[in-house]
Amino acid sequence: MLTLDSSAVRDAFAAAADTFRQVVASIAADQWDRPSGCGSWTVRELTAHAMRAITLIPRYLDAAPSGDRVDRVLADAVEYYQTAMADPGIHQAVAGRGREAGRALTDPLGELDLAIPQVVALVGSTADDDLVTSAVGTLPFVQYLATRVVELALHTADLQLGLRQPVVMHPVVAEAVLDVVHRLASPVQLSLVLTGRATLPAGYNVLG
Repeated sequence: MLTLDSSAVRDAFAAAADTFRQVVASIAADQWDRPSGCGSWTVRELTAHAMRAITLIPRYLDAAPSGDRVDRVLADAVEYYQTAMADPGIHQAVAGRGREAGRALTDPLGELDLAIPQVVALVGSTADDDLVTSAVGTLPFVQYLATRVVELALHTADLQLGLRQPVVMHPVVAEAVLDVVHRLASPVQLSLVLTGRATLPAGYNVLG
């Protein structure tokens, strides 16, 4: 379970959304169709994918459980990622959705300026234990929100790196991301690495 309290997760989401919006506002017209450096996506496709961390929240809150998701109840954000990574086709499916979303994206900043205030208000008014039916399974809202902070923060960093900007991450956002991802790593391995007793293998990635 999360070690941060739910108000910190909400604050992290709002801060991550604000940083993401600032980065999107900085993208020049001739940069949108360049490679992003994140997989095979262009800057436009990566932006469109990251925007889903904001825009899918209202849709998933309103969604009724369907198919195998009815019986797939997840305890927390960590189990969400563990379940997603157990799907061998997850990365290909995500990449395809990113390309599709990129083709449909015509006014990124306008869409964000409309969506962010509405979604931040919804996040503030939704109870911690309200259930969210996501593409991976059903889980408590604050746990799902933590995964959205991870997605939004890391893909904002991807954009900053791809655009050769300094990586800027609000401290509360970084804390929320670390709160989730460190529990996907081996505690022994992580302890050794953080104390200089071991190094991580090339390409190591707890998100697969």
